[in-house]
Amino acid sequence: MSVLARLLDVVPGDAGTFVGAESGPAEKRAYGGHLAAQAMAAACHTVDDDKTPTSLHVQFLRGGDAGAPVVYDVDRVYDGRTAASRRVLARQDGRLLTVATVSFSAAANGPEHAVSATMAPDPEQLPATGPIGPAPSLPLDEIDIRYEDDRSTGEFVRRLWWRVTSELDGQAWLGQCAAVYVTDIYGIDPVLQVHGHTMTDRSHRTATTDSSIWFHRPIRATEWNLLESRSPAAARGRGLVTLNLYDAQKVLTATLVQEGLAIVRD
Repeated sequence: MSVLARLLDVVPGDAGTFVGAESGPAEKRAYGGHLAAQAMAAACHTVDDDKTPTSLHVQFLRGGDAGAPVVYDVDRVYDGRTAASRRVLARQDGRLLTVATVSFSAAANGPEHAVSATMAPDPEQLPATGPIGPAPSLPLDEIDIRYEDDRSTGEFVRRLWWRVTSELDGQAWLGQCAAVYVTDIYGIDPVLQVHGHTMTDRSHRTATTDSSIWFHRPIRATEWNLLESRSPAAARGRGLVTLNLYDAQKVLTATLVQEGLAIVRD
């Protein structure tokens, strides 16, 4: 099993709970994308294979320790013929870290359409930059990340290409968990970039507070995926980022919204 596959999935624990492996150095802040991905994995383990995730909503309440495992308690809120709902509480040493809700649905016939990405560069022509700053919780030898920041229209737009370079053997929903994991990398940074700052200059205290993602189509994590992000609003020490996730053919596969803290350091 690859390092990334181990980080994304969870194993059964006591009293019907699930346990997720630690993600990084001890006493460092746990990576939010890791907590969100494991919460969704825990929910997926309790749902029939004919239903796949359609949405994930996460509230980040407390920071966790990246060097310690996390226990996920799954509440089976609803099980219907074509849909299901789960509520997942993540705890570490009894402290509540995150609250997540995951919706599932069986496939059905209906109208289909999707917007396509425009002006996106060829990822093979971009340097393998990695994330914009240090990312000790990520196995970067198993994730190829390349990004380009664009201000040509006067609006800040980040286009981040990513793909998993290791095998993700197992359930199909692991690809969706990988997308949840990767798309939180410096997710609030566009809020600061609008004002000429970045998360790496340490000018602001930042942390994701809420994250939502709606899955429209299958996500093939081992192929190129394009994450395009913008920040439409910020006020009162909080900022909003809207993100579109496209596949290798630049067709929309998921829509994301994140809110986070952006507070000037004293």
